[in-house]
Amino acid sequence: MRVAIGGIAHESSTFATVPTTLDDFVQRGYHEDAAMIEELSGTKSGIGGFIDAATTMGFEVVPTIIASAQPAGPVTTEATETLTRRLVDRLRSAQDDGPLDGVLLALHGAMVSELDDDGESYVLRAVREALPPETPILVTLDLHGNITQEMVDLVSIPIAYDEYPHTDPYERAYEAGLLLARIVRGGAKPTSAVVKIPTLAGGQRQYSHAEPMLSVKHLAHDIESERGVLNVSYLPGFPWADIEPTNFTIIVTTDDNPQQAAEAAKRLARYIWERRAEFVVTPTPVDEAVRHAMAAPDGPIVLADIGDNPGGGTPADGTVLLEALLRLGATRTVITPMADPEVVQQAIAAGEGASFQTKLGGKVDDFHGAPLDVTAKVIRLTDGTWVNQGLMGTGVRQSVGPTAVLELTGQNGGSVVAITTTYRQQPTDLEMLRSQGIEPTEQQILVVKSSVHYRSAFTPIAKEIIEVDTPGLTSPHIDKLEFHKLQRPIYPFDADMEWEP
Repeated sequence: MRVAIGGIAHESSTFATVPTTLDDFVQRGYHEDAAMIEELSGTKSGIGGFIDAATTMGFEVVPTIIASAQPAGPVTTEATETLTRRLVDRLRSAQDDGPLDGVLLALHGAMVSELDDDGESYVLRAVREALPPETPILVTLDLHGNITQEMVDLVSIPIAYDEYPHTDPYERAYEAGLLLARIVRGGAKPTSAVVKIPTLAGGQRQYSHAEPMLSVKHLAHDIESERGVLNVSYLPGFPWADIEPTNFTIIVTTDDNPQQAAEAAKRLARYIWERRAEFVVTPTPVDEAVRHAMAAPDGPIVLADIGDNPGGGTPADGTVLLEALLRLGATRTVITPMADPEVVQQAIAAGEGASFQTKLGGKVDDFHGAPLDVTAKVIRLTDGTWVNQGLMGTGVRQSVGPTAVLELTGQNGGSVVAITTTYRQQPTDLEMLRSQGIEPTEQQILVVKSSVHYRSAFTPIAKEIIEVDTPGLTSPHIDKLEFHKLQRPIYPFDADMEWEP
C-alpha cells in the first residue's frame, strides 16, 4: 500500500489586522518531501502519528508537504494558491509511480482564505480532483474547526482532536492511519452525520479536562465505543471568525449506517445544547488578579492573559497586564512572550548587561493596550529556539527568532522580566522559559499569553491559575465584536432562542 501524507493548517481570525502570508508558513515550519520525514519522524506531531501508523500497518509513505502558520488574519491568495498547488503537484507526480491507496492530511478546520471562507474545502476540492474518486482521504482537524458540510463530504473520515490543550495530534493521526487500513483492507464504508449547534463556546470553557467539556468528551467516547461507530468528533469551534459556519459541530462516522450516525450526532448535540450556559466565561479583572497573585503565600501563580493569545491570532504585544504589574510593584514575575521585534533589535544593539529606554509593545493594533515607556536591562540574548519536552508536540523544534530577556523597572522596587521575542508563539512548554535561563518554578508570578494551551505545561507547577480579563482579539467578550456573516440566531447573542438538533 502506498499512502500520501501531508497537510496545510491555519486558524484564521477574521478580526485580526495582519494577514497570513506565505512567509508566515515558512517561518513557522514548512517541510516538504523527504525533509518532512526527517524532521518529524519520532515526534508527537500529527505527521509523526501518520508515519508511525504507516509503519505499523506496513504502508509505503509518500511525503508531500506540511505547512502551518501562527494564527492571524485570513490566509492570502498567494499563500493559499501556492501551498495548494505544491500539495496537489506532489499528489499527481506520486501517481506516476503507481496508484495511491489513500491520503492522510493534517488540516485545521478554521482556515479562512482570501479566496474562500472555507479554506479546508478549497484545499480538498483540489486534492479530490487530483485523485481517482474512490481514493480514501482521511483528515485530522483541530477541535477549534468551524466545519462545513462540504468539507465533511469531501473526505472519507474527519477526525478531530479530543483534547484541549491539544496533547493528542499524534494519537488522532495514528488513529487516522488505522482507520485508513480498515477502509482499504477491511472494507469499511464510512458514513458521516453532521450536526451544527448554534452556540459560541467560550474558549476557556473548551478546556477538555474540566466541565463542561469533560463530560462532553466522556459521552463522545461512550458513543465511539458502540458497535459500528468509527469516530466521534466534537468541535466547539473558533468563535473569532466572522463566517457562516462558526459554531459548535458534531461529526459522527459509522461503518455504512447513516441512521446510526445521525441519531448519535443528535444525542451528543442535544446534550451540549442543554449545557450551553456553562460555556460562558467570566474572567478576573486585571488589578484584582495581580494583587491576588502578589499576596499569595507561595508561587508560582499563573496569570493567563487570555485577551492577547497569539494562538488565536493576536499580536502578543498587549501591555494592559504588564502595565498593572509594573504599577503595582510586582516582583519575581516573568511574562512570556512580549512579541516586539523592534525592541529585540534595540536590546541586541545595547548588548547584555546594558540598560536602555524604549517603548515596549502595543505596536500592531489598538485592541491590546498602548506602548509602554519602560527602562529595560538586557539580561540575556538568545536565538529563541528550543525543543518541546512537555505533552504538546514533544520533540518538535520551536523558534521565536532572536529573543531578548529584559528586566523592566516597576514602581515601589518592583521589576518584571519580559521574554521579548521576534515572532509570536504562545507558551505551551516550560522550555520556552528554561531555554532563556529562567526557571519557572522559582517565580512568584508567571504571565502567559495564552487561552488554554499553557495548561498542559504550567498546571503541574502552578499553585493557582487565574484567567485575567484583559482586552484583545481573543477576549471572551465576543459581544464586543461586530459580526456580519455569522449565522443567526445563535447563543449567547440570542439568549432566548429555542433549538432542536
